[in-house]
Amino acid sequence: MLRHVLLLKFKDGVGADQVKALDTAFRQLLAEIPAVSAARVGAALGLPGSSGTPADYAITLDFRTPDDFAAYISDPDHQQFVKERLSPLRESAWSAQIEL
Repeated sequence: MLRHVLLLKFKDGVGADQVKALDTAFRQLLAEIPAVSAARVGAALGLPGSSGTPADYAITLDFRTPDDFAAYISDPDHQQFVKERLSPLRESAWSAQIEL
């Protein structure tokens, strides 16, 4: 098993309605891609005590195999989502894959 972790910082001016629409669309997309075995996504809560540069949105996706992760990354619906929905809002992103 592996986990893909993605932290996003949105561009200045991205509003709560845009984040909510992104969140809804992303959850729908993830439910339709069979390579994803588990998903957790959501806007950062901004709780005190966090360290480092705060992110605006966090994503953790679990995959059974590295091939499943590769299938997700190359999935045409995922590619379209990133291009049309995510990239216009994203200022920066950090990602890592870890073994579970």
